[in-house]
Amino acid sequence: MEDLIELYLFKNKKCPLPEIGSLQLTTANAVAWYAEKRIEAPSPVIKLTDTAIPADDFIDFIAERKQISNQEASLLLKQYCSQLQNMDAYGETRLTHAGKFYVNADGNLVFKAIELPKELLPQVNTERVVHPTASHSMMVGDKETTTTEMAAYYTEAETEVKSKWWIAAIVFALAGIAALLLYLQNPAHSGTFGNSQQIQPSPTTITYRVAE
Repeated sequence: MEDLIELYLFKNKKCPLPEIGSLQLTTANAVAWYAEKRIEAPSPVIKLTDTAIPADDFIDFIAERKQISNQEASLLLKQYCSQLQNMDAYGETRLTHAGKFYVNADGNLVFKAIELPKELLPQVNTERVVHPTASHSMMVGDKETTTTEMAAYYTEAETEVKSKWWIAAIVFALAGIAALLLYLQNPAHSGTFGNSQQIQPSPTTITYRVAE
């Protein structure tokens, strides 16, 4: 049964396991290490998920390979899955080219994929190249545009703001002058820029006597 599971999994990228879930085969993304100037190749990833998928096609596959009826193939698959569910904490079931089933410390059935030899997934040495004039599509809200158009938009907006700074300066200056004129027209403030206090002469003290 293990060989059939592997064949079906590698062919269809998934394999149903009734009452357990399914094995899923995906490909991880390539990983770029810019500081080390290398890229790791994308690698296959096999995971046991609780996603239930129809097993009819897999049962047909088992029946054809073993030259038995679909009913017998269905029974074989159910018995195999039951054995996996009842496996003790120290047992394991291996798929020679994919990995192994085992029960973890929490009593859950898990699958651990084998690590492929690094020779099959060679790294590639790279040099990062920046294309400042390159343009690609992008979404801004619900509108599709390009990086070139967005760069031109922000450049134009920044230039427009810089070219109008003197207008704001003139407006503030005129507002300040107008406020000053209104302030000076008020009689209560007419002496603000001088000493408006009147000097009162002190009483004269007679310090001499006129001779007769």
